[in-house]
Amino acid sequence: MSEKRVLSLRVVMDKELEEKFSEIKKELGLASNAEVVRFLVNRFYKELVNKGGIMGILCNLAYSLAASDIPISEISAAIS
Repeated sequence: MSEKRVLSLRVVMDKELEEKFSEIKKELGLASNAEVVRFLVNRFYKELVNKGGIMGILCNLAYSLAASDIPISEISAAIS
């Protein structure tokens, strides 16, 4: 059995980011913030492994965005 270690996090969010977090939590049907963080870490880690690391993810994202009809100004606003 693997040894359990504790990582304590305290995250300060502005209202917009807190609303996004709450929406994810609601959509996933999870009860605690810690469960949401665990889910997101595991999901992103799987994505990293499957796509060859962070550069693979960024290349796929760049390709998808370049192929879309979404204006750069909307993309920039959505990720900031």
